[in-house]
Amino acid sequence: MFSSIVKFSENNLFMKESPSGRMKDMEKGSATDPNEDEKGPFEEETGLRILDIQDRRPIGHEVQCISEPSLFILRTRVTEVTGISVGERVDLPSGNIGALSEVRLKDLSGSSQQELVGALSNSIREDQDRHISFYNSAGPMSLKFHAFQLLPGIGNSKAIQMVQQRGLSGWATFEEVDEACGIESVRLLAERYVKEMEDVAQTPRLLDLLVRSEK
Repeated sequence: MFSSIVKFSENNLFMKESPSGRMKDMEKGSATDPNEDEKGPFEEETGLRILDIQDRRPIGHEVQCISEPSLFILRTRVTEVTGISVGERVDLPSGNIGALSEVRLKDLSGSSQQELVGALSNSIREDQDRHISFYNSAGPMSLKFHAFQLLPGIGNSKAIQMVQQRGLSGWATFEEVDEACGIESVRLLAERYVKEMEDVAQTPRLLDLLVRSEK
């Protein structure tokens, strides 16, 4: 029974630890920055992880990619493909990268869709602190459903086991999560993110509440 672990508010999806070490509620929505409209939608992204490179002669090449750190599916044109390869990260800003536009998952090439889980997994590993916070702060969403059950293949009994293994100290690395719980923690998060990318009506959305919560 999850009710004995954390008192859960219906307005919150999981509990997140603040820098001071206290637990605070992660609530839906965030304050609006008065300067937000002046920025491009992807201006704060620091890199692109390449999913596919497509020849678009005579106007160059189109790249399908995911952005970091916010994990948007994007496309862009590049003036030069030398030094750009599938699976690699390209730092932003870059004079070689054109305007960025968002793409629906279903409109990705077959190659991009095959690369997506692996690319997301690499992004998750390289931004461990942001993503492992889910495993360290996930709480019950109702008396019978825990946030761990948002992950593919995790049922009620497994979620209870994971809560017990986490204890009060939590985990410092994904390797610790895997060893304690017998799961592939990075891949499960990546697969959950893909599910949310496939269906924009999927709720709750970890991409918004965890990955993009500061935007």
